[in-house]
Amino acid sequence: MLGSLAQRIVTTLHGTDTTLLGQDPDYRTAIEHALVHSDAVTAVSESLRQQTQEIFRLQRQIEVIPNFFNPNKPKRSREEVRRDLGLTDEFLVLHMSNLRLVKRIDLLLRTIALSKSRDRLRLLILAGGSFDPYEPLLDELGLRDRVIVRQNMAAVEEYLEAADTGLYTSEYESFGLGILETLFYGRPVVAFRVGGIPEVVGDSYPLYPFGDLTAMAAALDALVKSPHLARELGERGRNHAIERFSAARIIPQYEALYRRIIAPRSG
Repeated sequence: MLGSLAQRIVTTLHGTDTTLLGQDPDYRTAIEHALVHSDAVTAVSESLRQQTQEIFRLQRQIEVIPNFFNPNKPKRSREEVRRDLGLTDEFLVLHMSNLRLVKRIDLLLRTIALSKSRDRLRLLILAGGSFDPYEPLLDELGLRDRVIVRQNMAAVEEYLEAADTGLYTSEYESFGLGILETLFYGRPVVAFRVGGIPEVVGDSYPLYPFGDLTAMAAALDALVKSPHLARELGERGRNHAIERFSAARIIPQYEALYRRIIAPRSG
């Protein structure tokens, strides 16, 4: 709106701006204005870049610069956290999200219910939103004693250290930062092949068609049955995450973009 008086503006798309607000006519005009008039626009995945181009029919370039993650060292040991959760030798499945509808918590719970190893599993949900809408489903599926819900998203590194795998059932993810965090701590991920998730986990990592809960449950069972497989997939994911999504790799991409954008004005 300020024209030549404005500072340089870089707009970074993370998902909700396109997948949710971009569909709302009350927000669409403002978002489209920002995208058209920004000096640069970035997206956190190729999937999100393509979706943004389709929704807004933009003629401008959108650069893909992924999210990055810097893992923190846990302050408590795996044993301490598991003891606090009331666990002994159970296989701990972790899910972290804001619990919005797109995260499909209903499918998350149904996957656990379908597992042949459900009596050996515990599901820990680190909830960034209210779990109340899903309480009835716990009783319907007989999972009341299988699920632990924590409303605190702090110290996720401690829960990741205590977990054995991550389970994510979103119908769409622009990127999947929770998945990346899980990989950084060497935990295998069970997830659908949707949105930007294949970009995060890499092509060599097993993912499943959306809605195929039988395949997801079988994948969990395989991890429970074979600790060796869980370790192998976890290490593969960790190496991929460090190679592709470390701060040392991603931050210079942002810095190069910023320098390029301000260069004409500095001259």
